[in-house]
Amino acid sequence: MKITMVGYTIPQSNINGASRGIARYIYYTGSELVKMGHDVNLFVRDDVKPPEKWIKTISAPKVSWIPYPMFVYKKIRGVRSDVFHADYVNTGAPLIWAKKRPAVVAIHDVLPFSYDKKDLTVMDKVRVAFYMRNFKSIEKADAIILASECARNEAIEKTRIPEEKIHAVHYGIDSEMLKPAPPKNHDKIRIGYIGGLDGRKNVTLLIECFKKISRGNKNVELHLAGTGRNFEKFEEMEIPNMFLHGDVKYKDVPSFLNSLDVFVFPTLGEGFGLPVCEAMACGVPVVASNVSTMPEIVGDSGILSDPTVADMSESIERLVVDKNLRRKIGKRGLERSKEFTWKKAAEKTVGIYEEVMK
Repeated sequence: MKITMVGYTIPQSNINGASRGIARYIYYTGSELVKMGHDVNLFVRDDVKPPEKWIKTISAPKVSWIPYPMFVYKKIRGVRSDVFHADYVNTGAPLIWAKKRPAVVAIHDVLPFSYDKKDLTVMDKVRVAFYMRNFKSIEKADAIILASECARNEAIEKTRIPEEKIHAVHYGIDSEMLKPAPPKNHDKIRIGYIGGLDGRKNVTLLIECFKKISRGNKNVELHLAGTGRNFEKFEEMEIPNMFLHGDVKYKDVPSFLNSLDVFVFPTLGEGFGLPVCEAMACGVPVVASNVSTMPEIVGDSGILSDPTVADMSESIERLVVDKNLRRKIGKRGLERSKEFTWKKAAEKTVGIYEEVMK
């Protein structure tokens, strides 16, 4: 099958501001399709020179992602393929403008439909307006992919896309890259998080939990990796034993996760929740909020908690004080993570291709 894929970037570019989860999605799905023997061409912005011959680059301005869809359109309008697959709303719209069929668009989630406008900055409002404009285009795609059943149900509820066109495909993890490291030997128990530092990620709650826990236990540290508007705000807090690592490069994610004793993901909304799955793949015990996709992804292989200071701090503290429980939950998470593979994702995607090609 000849497959043309279009995306923003690949994980190895380490582009700040481009979703790491989406970059992993398009790169690893494409990689598995190549392994399956398909003729794949993935087009991404020229932020990096990929060694893989099946990955092509599109020259486009680097000051913003907003002009990029027009450059995608210009690049792919003369391309012929059995199926076209975009990694997001804003890269899917050019497929529709160029009348490429059949067109499959991964939108991952419909979280922008739930944003409260009063909480958005002017730039956020511009981005959401850009997203919504392009969303009207991708409604005409032949298939839409969400990252979980939870996200699929939300798309059915909140959009006008016919239910039969909406599919759920779980993300996978790179089990060669993400795996447990030798036992840690730290002076203090390390609680950690990696991801965005703003809004729905709810990292402020984790900080409040840490403050509560550390008042009665000085043997703990909090390690936060990621960027966002809250970064400077968190720096200004100057909380003892809280460390901000900023943007962690793709290749360094496993070492950061393996440096932790407990991973906490206090999110209020996700399409999938890849950092949780990656932490479980490293054998790190997980505490996650019990909302959105977390019950679907974590199941009973981590500790699910109400996203409140009282409940989540209690859940974290259970793991802090009990080494055996950390080991037990870590093993459960490791086994759970094996259910999420990019091979499964690619196989399910091929099924969607075959369906829209009929």
